[in-house]
Amino acid sequence: MDTVTYLLIGMLLILPWAAIYLLKPALRKKMLRTSLMGGLAGFIAEYWYFKDYWHPPTLLGQTVVSIEDFIFGFSVTGLAAVIYEAFFNINMQPVGKKRKKLFGQLFLGGVAAMMVCNVWLGINSIVVSCITFLVCTAIMIYIRPDLARRGLVSGLLMLVVVLPVYTFLFNLLNTTYWDKYWLLAQTKMGVTVLGHIPVTELCWYFSWGCMAGISHAFASGSIRVKNTATAPAKQNSSVAV
Repeated sequence: MDTVTYLLIGMLLILPWAAIYLLKPALRKKMLRTSLMGGLAGFIAEYWYFKDYWHPPTLLGQTVVSIEDFIFGFSVTGLAAVIYEAFFNINMQPVGKKRKKLFGQLFLGGVAAMMVCNVWLGINSIVVSCITFLVCTAIMIYIRPDLARRGLVSGLLMLVVVLPVYTFLFNLLNTTYWDKYWLLAQTKMGVTVLGHIPVTELCWYFSWGCMAGISHAFASGSIRVKNTATAPAKQNSSVAV
């Protein structure tokens, strides 16, 4: 069971991803694009986390990179990017000011900050990444205040999605998993809640959801527009009155 648990995290997160993909055709292109980028980034990110946060077994053993890294990055990035739009059924269009270059600079700055804080200052990678995600979120919201609600709610919705997955996996299926492979177990940071769910995991999903939930809108200049599907109905009802 230990060998497939990491895979199951990604595969179970694929289920809500697939549901949104099937039910929301307008979001498919964005989902695929962001998910593929997230999957590729997963190889790098997990290599970093394996050093001081956790080191789970995979289908290939305890390797440096594995297919599980891609599946997890793919699912969690695509979900975070569209979960707000899918839940509230809103329409976003790239009609505002594009900030792709600024976002690229912000992204590279965030990566550099994480490297400095983790490698040089010795701060744990999970702490560094959570803080970096939230700082990047705050900067984007400062420039685009209209994204504040979206960022916060995206983070909360990611928790809503993740909690059932983690409850099933770690409170029912594999209750000793984190004791074995979590490098923070038995430390001051090794706090669990709701059974055997690490607080650090919840912090990561929330902070990642906040940042990833607004990154595409920030970079592409997407703003909320009226849902064209409902506009005619509103016009007809006003005429009838």
